[in-house]
Amino acid sequence: MNSHSSLQVLLDDISSKQKKGLPFILASICIWGIITIITFSSLDLMVKNIITLSCGALLFPISTIWAKILKVNLFYKENPMINGLLIATNNQVLYIIICVFLLIKAPTLVLPAYAVIYGAHLLPYSFFYQSKSYRIVSIFICLAILAGLVFLRLSVDFIPVIVEIGVISLAILLRKELQKTN
Repeated sequence: MNSHSSLQVLLDDISSKQKKGLPFILASICIWGIITIITFSSLDLMVKNIITLSCGALLFPISTIWAKILKVNLFYKENPMINGLLIATNNQVLYIIICVFLLIKAPTLVLPAYAVIYGAHLLPYSFFYQSKSYRIVSIFICLAILAGLVFLRLSVDFIPVIVEIGVISLAILLRKELQKTN
């Protein structure tokens, strides 16, 4: 077996065992729904920003619930490529430093930065889960936010709606991909 086919076997294993990360995407739908509600609330901008950034802490608990429903072992460690998945996930935590900086220096940019960081962080999963859907949705979220704010002059309030549309679309596309492989 050559190294390419060995890598493919490992990636296929992750994709299958982790159901292409669907528990995390379903959790993201919940989280971005909460962020959308927060964004359209009458709370002070600083309070909205702090709550929005805190919503990331909900990812693991909600993903764990979805994993139980979908019968996915989130703690599957038999595959060495899992470490790559963890790095792809944990790098987003470091990018939150950008949002903290913006929280202090430019609070109106926290939500757009957070949303672009989220959208961009989806891209590596295209490789790990062998899924074009991650690539398409990652690029869609980032470009839609840019186009919406710069060219269409949308209110920042619509950013979570853009992300929510992207994440719901990703969940639908992933379900279709999983049905094809089963």
